[in-house]
Amino acid sequence: MVRSVSLTFKTEKKFKNRDAEKLRGYFGNLYKEEDLFHNHDNEGKSIYRMPLIQYRVVDGDLTVIGYQQGVDIVTDKFLKTNEIIIDNEKYDNFETQMAMNNLELYVSDELHKYHFETLWLPINQNNYIDYINKKLDLDITLRNNILTNFKGLGIHADKRIMTKGEFREKSVFIKDIEHFGFTDGFVTNAVLPDGMTLGRKRSIGFGRIKRD
Repeated sequence: MVRSVSLTFKTEKKFKNRDAEKLRGYFGNLYKEEDLFHNHDNEGKSIYRMPLIQYRVVDGDLTVIGYQQGVDIVTDKFLKTNEIIIDNEKYDNFETQMAMNNLELYVSDELHKYHFETLWLPINQNNYIDYINKKLDLDITLRNNILTNFKGLGIHADKRIMTKGEFREKSVFIKDIEHFGFTDGFVTNAVLPDGMTLGRKRSIGFGRIKRD
């Protein structure tokens, strides 16, 4: 089982998915001493690990997700939050909703179907050349993304993870840089919780899945 907490800040404003990165920037600057908030070391270099504190916009609401040891930090710090600043605008009149969950994450003997609620970004510097040369197997890449989440959350996959997807390419610009992503969905024998994110930029909500 995976411990998780979801903290939602409900305001009159409805935010867009891209505002998740701004939410991450706000709290990352606010709590610079806690590297789980931003995954950077004291010199500003990225810490490559599963992001245990993640930022989302769900149904227009700013949301923070904590996994495993991130749960205690989120409940401690964020419940003390009385204001949020996004695009230099202060929000201090909001309702905070918290949900604690134990999530299932394991490999089963059956196949399960999921779809991407947000764009999945599997292309990185290491596999970009293979992708443009049509040598990248996206099914294997997706399987590796799922396995990365298992390992990052401390869950042992006791069976081989299998994946098969249908992917439609769609690009998105993030900080004026074009990223190749994919929509649609996949089947796998892994049991994954709704709302989990896969691939690159998952700390800000890309690659969010939901079971069909």
